[in-house]
Amino acid sequence: MNFVINKNDISDALTRLQGIAGRKSSLAITETVLIRAQKDKVTISATDLETGFEGIYPAIVEKDGMVAVNARKFSDIVKTFPMETIKIKELENQWIEISSDSVEYHLVGMDPEEFPEIPKISDIVFFKINSGDFKRMIDKAVIIGVGGDEKREHLIGVLLEHIDENDQDIVRMVSTDIRRLSKMDYIVERMDKPAFGEKIIIPKKGLTEVNKFLDPGLDVEIGVQGNHFIVKKENEIIILNLLDGDFPNYRELLVLEDIYDIELPRDLFSMMLKRMSIMTSDEYRGVNFHFENDQLLVRVVNPTIGESKETLEIKYQREPFDAVYNPRYFIEAMAFYEKDTVLLNIKDREKPCVLRAENDNTYLNIIMPMKI
Repeated sequence: MNFVINKNDISDALTRLQGIAGRKSSLAITETVLIRAQKDKVTISATDLETGFEGIYPAIVEKDGMVAVNARKFSDIVKTFPMETIKIKELENQWIEISSDSVEYHLVGMDPEEFPEIPKISDIVFFKINSGDFKRMIDKAVIIGVGGDEKREHLIGVLLEHIDENDQDIVRMVSTDIRRLSKMDYIVERMDKPAFGEKIIIPKKGLTEVNKFLDPGLDVEIGVQGNHFIVKKENEIIILNLLDGDFPNYRELLVLEDIYDIELPRDLFSMMLKRMSIMTSDEYRGVNFHFENDQLLVRVVNPTIGESKETLEIKYQREPFDAVYNPRYFIEAMAFYEKDTVLLNIKDREKPCVLRAENDNTYLNIIMPMKI
């Protein structure tokens, strides 16, 4: 194998794929990238056995070949290489030489035949989605992380649904950790044929890796083949193993009665909760919300730190009631709202609170009250 490549064509991709190749597994070969030179291109592959990446980049190939080298070291060499043009040559015993006129590295490799096979993609129905919009959907989904050694599919994964509603094709993401749930809708161009079945569950950690490759302003194509979720760019593709299992029936939580809406100024509400959260701790995470006579009183009592309270003028003329919530859930969710007013739909202290923007149900968060 012998080829010449421009460092700027591969440096960003090598940096982004470190979350895949850098993840520890039972196979040392998964800590490498597979480099395949053929004709006028170089293909770089990485996998952690659950998420696979493959990128194709232009090169001047003098001799075809294939090597597997440590992903981190190769990325560091390319990123700091002093010249734009890099010469890469295969040596004996699976070593490679990375050089220019003024610098030379020799890097030990592994047997490329041991590199796990990445599924081949063919005959897939794709649909297009704006990268920036898809990135925002993923950001909203993965703020609900995976706790500890959790293995249940609906908690370590994100539900992706295709919904045909009111003559519109909607792609919906739903994420939950039981204590809260986020729902994101995106209207896509009308599909002649659905790109995936009604429901699939995608690993959250895989979506985190996908997010690194999304460039705002461009489109990506999304599809499913067998038990794989595929995200395709012009010259790069990411393949995720889907999760088996059932996602909880969440739809009844989306049925809201407007009479229980409480309007709040987003920024003032968010800053108030940030101030209140100073007094919370791992042992005392709850903040008490008291609604009465056009006022919201928020109070924290933490015997290990202290206490605080703050009021916010609102429109509220129902019966007074109290409910306790984790303020972090509201703070994280409101970072994605752009409108000045948010709505809290709260029926009583036992029912979940639904947070959404005014006149917009495409993104909403459902937050469960805490039991003290």
